[in-house]
Amino acid sequence: MQALKAVWSWLQVVGGVVALVAVCWLTAQWAFHLHFLNVQTGSMRPTFQPGDALIMQQASMGAARVGDVVSYRSSRNPNELITHRVVRVYPETHSFQTQGDALDVADPRVQDSLLAGRVVAILPGMGRVLGWLQSWPGLVICVYIPAAAIGISELRRFERHYHCAESYRLNKPQVV
Repeated sequence: MQALKAVWSWLQVVGGVVALVAVCWLTAQWAFHLHFLNVQTGSMRPTFQPGDALIMQQASMGAARVGDVVSYRSSRNPNELITHRVVRVYPETHSFQTQGDALDVADPRVQDSLLAGRVVAILPGMGRVLGWLQSWPGLVICVYIPAAAIGISELRRFERHYHCAESYRLNKPQVV
């Protein structure tokens, strides 16, 4: 029983630290307009590899500069993001052209309005972790089980408090 209490205490501390880190990251995302991207292809090798994670900061129209690695929405599928290096900027037509570092041919011109953001950091291998966290096992282990544990812990605490308050009311002398 003592070992179980020690494990439970350890899990509560770890859960608290994870929650604190998550809150800090979500605050940073909101404050600095950051997003995580998971690299799917090798078009930007050797700059980053499939399975890496990128931190992208939102960028305004016209912010693309030659040499920047940017993400933009595909003109064919607005839900698809493409992340390549800017090779040319056309200010007169409000567009730019990109190319993957591992590719021989540049992409078609992209309108500034499709620019999603600029890559500010590369996290090698973290894309695999992000992918796993979005899978069912990741959600169960990292979200559902901790949420259930917190809920059960709070219900047990509420029950103990209720029984203590009830015994206090029963033993209290009444003044008439």
